[in-house]
Amino acid sequence: MGDFGPESVPENKKGFTVNPSPLNPVKLELGVIIILGTTLLLISDHLTKSKFGQLLILGGFGLIAMLWLVFRVRQVMRLVETEKNG
Repeated sequence: MGDFGPESVPENKKGFTVNPSPLNPVKLELGVIIILGTTLLLISDHLTKSKFGQLLILGGFGLIAMLWLVFRVRQVMRLVETEKNG
């Protein structure tokens, strides 16, 4: 297999560390969107009985969530690039 010793795991005096990702806030927002989308899916039958209406509600939510996440990722990556370049 390989040599797995203490030097094979990144460690410092505080313990094991992993550098934080600049996309962590976006990951949190994705989690919130998933919870909201699941909740909307569960209550969409009570909002409207029409299957087409339910499709519009869920599709609209999905489209807005997608656009929000694309906007946020681009915003964070632009910020990372500006910090990286100076």
